[in-house]
Amino acid sequence: MKREVPVRESRELAAVLDGRLDERYVDRVLQAATEAPAGDEVRDTVVRIVEIAETDPSGAREALWALRGDAIALEGLEHSLSLDPSRATLALGGAIQVASIELGSDQPDLRSRMPELMRLLEGDW
Repeated sequence: MKREVPVRESRELAAVLDGRLDERYVDRVLQAATEAPAGDEVRDTVVRIVEIAETDPSGAREALWALRGDAIALEGLEHSLSLDPSRATLALGGAIQVASIELGSDQPDLRSRMPELMRLLEGDW
C-alpha cells in the first residue's frame, strides 16, 4: 500500500532545512514528486535531488546531516515511500548514508550512485 505525503505536508518537511537550501530547490524537488507519473515519483524526485546536489555537493551533504537529526522530517519522508515502516526507515537511512559518503568524496558523483539509491528507496533489497 502506497502512502502519499500531501504537497502541503512536504513543504512543511522541507522547511526543516530552511536557511540551508534555496527555496527554488525545494520547489523543484516538490514539483518532481507531484508531477511524476504514477510509480515514478521516487525516481523523478531522486533525479531532481541529484541535479541539485551536483551544483553544491558540500551544501547538499550538510543538508543531509541536518535531516538525519530531525525525526519528524524523517518520519514524513518514510511515509512517502511504498514500504512498510521498518523497511522505509532502513531504506531512507541507507540512502542518506550512501549520498553523504559520495558527497563527501574528493570528486562526488552522486549520479553514478543512482541505481543503488533507487534499489534502497524502492525496497528492492
